[in-house]
Amino acid sequence: MPDNWNRGQADEEVPGRGNDALDAARDAASGAAETLKSGVSAVRDLRAAVKRHSSAKARLKELEEALEADEATLARREDVEKNYDEIVETQTAAIEKANREMERRSAEVKKFEGSISELEKKLSQMRDEHERELRPHKKIMEAARGRSEEASRTVGDAKRAVKNAEAQVKDASERREQSIASANRAVDASQSRLRKVQEELKRAQGERAGSSAVRQLQDEVTTELARVEAARGDVSTVTRSAQSTVDAAQTHLWTQKQSLEEAQREADDAKREYDERKAEYDELVEKAEAEEKKLEDEVKRLKDAADESKCAHDEAADRFDEASALLNEAKSVHETPGETVRLRQSIADQRQDVASQSSLVNDLAEGERSLREHTRGVRLSLYAAIAAVVIVIVAIILLVVLL
Repeated sequence: MPDNWNRGQADEEVPGRGNDALDAARDAASGAAETLKSGVSAVRDLRAAVKRHSSAKARLKELEEALEADEATLARREDVEKNYDEIVETQTAAIEKANREMERRSAEVKKFEGSISELEKKLSQMRDEHERELRPHKKIMEAARGRSEEASRTVGDAKRAVKNAEAQVKDASERREQSIASANRAVDASQSRLRKVQEELKRAQGERAGSSAVRQLQDEVTTELARVEAARGDVSTVTRSAQSTVDAAQTHLWTQKQSLEEAQREADDAKREYDERKAEYDELVEKAEAEEKKLEDEVKRLKDAADESKCAHDEAADRFDEASALLNEAKSVHETPGETVRLRQSIADQRQDVASQSSLVNDLAEGERSLREHTRGVRLSLYAAIAAVVIVIVAIILLVVLL
């Protein structure tokens, strides 16, 4: 009985504890929502205050810059009005002086350009005249160069002919030595056969061989003697023939050497003539170029002087424009005193606007500072709540990943 009662009592207490937890969760959620709402509202209000302060400062800067520009303009107008007579006198004199300088420089440029035109025309005529004068000398020089080159080629041909003739002499000499040596070898062979037959004849006579055998050997000796004489005659014939060939080759070589010497003399003469013609032509060219350069230098000098006068003219024109602008400004200021009065009043009004805007900026700055301090706790709570939510989301993601 008591046990059943205890279990029933426990069953009744469980729903009570569940309701308490639910209420606590609801209270916590309600508090968090309130914190987020208050924090967001505080951040929004602070941003609005910062924006109003920034816009007020920008407007103050615009008013100050406009005031500064108008104050400078007023100071300039007052200074011009104060020194009006002096400005008119000074700038009028500057204008007249610059105008005289411009006229003088314009006249100089015109004079220089006229002289330049005349000299350039003279230079062109001089170049044409020099070209006509140099043309025949150039043709003579080129003709001499052609003869010299042709003579040089002839010398080259003669040198090659001499080398060929020398080769022919060498070849004829070698063939002569070979032919004579061959003929002498034939003589030696015939003499050797003759001695052998003579020895056989002596041996046959000493052994008292038959008369027919002896006569046969005697006939052979006679034949070999004839062959020896014929071979010796061939040596003389071959020697004369080979020597004649060598002599002809040497004669040809001498002739070619004579031709080479003559060609070399002609080449030397042609080269010497070309050098003389070239030196003469170069001297004339150098003289013509020196005359032309003298005029070219004078043209350059005049062009430099003209450029210098143009620069001086442009500088005087700049001074003229500057003085005219200052004079026009002084006259404009002097003729519009009402503008100066209007500008003074405008500056006074602008100073009041600047002072008012400056006061507004200070008030907004103080309001921003006060709001920043007043909402610091709420904003920090908002940041903490946001951080907690981020942590919970990360924890849930990690839990899901791990499960």
